[in-house]
Amino acid sequence: MKIKVFVAAVLLASGLMGQGISEAGGTPKASDQTLHSIGEKVGHAFKFEPFDPPMKNHLWMKTDEGKASFFHFAKVVSESGNKVLFIGDAIKGTFCAENQPEMGKTGYVHFHSAMKADGHKHGHGGKAGQEGYWLRHIALGEFEMMGIHFTPGIAHNFKATPAPSCK
Repeated sequence: MKIKVFVAAVLLASGLMGQGISEAGGTPKASDQTLHSIGEKVGHAFKFEPFDPPMKNHLWMKTDEGKASFFHFAKVVSESGNKVLFIGDAIKGTFCAENQPEMGKTGYVHFHSAMKADGHKHGHGGKAGQEGYWLRHIALGEFEMMGIHFTPGIAHNFKATPAPSCK
């Protein structure tokens, strides 16, 4: 929990909103300008990539075994004039209703397959029992995206992927 509070405080205090990001070798990498804004230790920590293909509008940090935190940007992280829309965290698991943390009540409503997307749009959802991560998005402002209205806080309405029972 401390890392999430720290990341949120860094984002809000640093003015990261609107900073550009660049990519190197297919893996998102924070630009010098962004590193200056958020601090090199924070920026360099966000180099983990749990998905194939990578989510090009996210930067990821492995926080513990089977857990990660992320920044979710409005555009591909290398595009100029970008801004952070969400911060969030992810818990490794399976696409099973029985495996969804707290049955989604704490905001883990979106599942993303960690395996090469096999016909599922960008790995959202998946086949019963497929490995991946349960994601919780925390909106940093009020905005519209994907036809959904978001307000600051945990986005319980972020692109829910109802999981099948695997019993």
